[in-house]
Amino acid sequence: MSGHTHISGAVTKPTEDKQPSRPRNAAGTREQLLKAAAALFARNGYEATTVSQIAQAAGFSANLVTRYFGGKEGLFLAAMETRLNLESTLPGSIDSLGQRLADRIVDRWEREGDADPLLALLRSASSRPAALGDFLEKEATGPLTKALMSWGFSDHQAVDTANAIQSFIVGTVVTRRMLNTGAIAAATGPQLRVWLADVLQRLVDEGATAESPRLPHPSASSDAR
Repeated sequence: MSGHTHISGAVTKPTEDKQPSRPRNAAGTREQLLKAAAALFARNGYEATTVSQIAQAAGFSANLVTRYFGGKEGLFLAAMETRLNLESTLPGSIDSLGQRLADRIVDRWEREGDADPLLALLRSASSRPAALGDFLEKEATGPLTKALMSWGFSDHQAVDTANAIQSFIVGTVVTRRMLNTGAIAAATGPQLRVWLADVLQRLVDEGATAESPRLPHPSASSDAR
């Protein structure tokens, strides 16, 4: 009888303890895998990063990557689903847009460090170019173009200026975070904020006075093809 009671307790007790915590544990496991993946993809790129390395860094077995994300590709795409949140910098005067963008960029670098998903996308661009293009369109050029048009920019002025800002930001990330060379890499956080704000504001101001398109309009490019 006592043996039966012991067996019954062994069966029912874990069920009572485990069931309520399962969603929390699943979410925690998923989050740890995403953080480990973002850091490794940012450091090594897509091709050089393995599922085993990610699982080991997160402290789990590799089969959990398949369970939660379907494999390396799914984990990469999930880890890259992040927001630059440039929209938060857009409300306000256009005369200080450069400073707001600069603050957002530097704040993000300081917060994300080596796990910045944009850095991971850049390091993985040779094997996953579409992921980088989609990310930049969704998080940078798209919101910027709409905001600039709301400030009175013509269609071509907004497209040109948004592309110039995006290209400048990507170039700065490559120089400072990947090549780690020159004055941009050596600059302190405060110095970088001042420089970024100045250049970004000049791009905005020059874009507002452009009289003709400096780049082919996306629809014209697709028609030509």
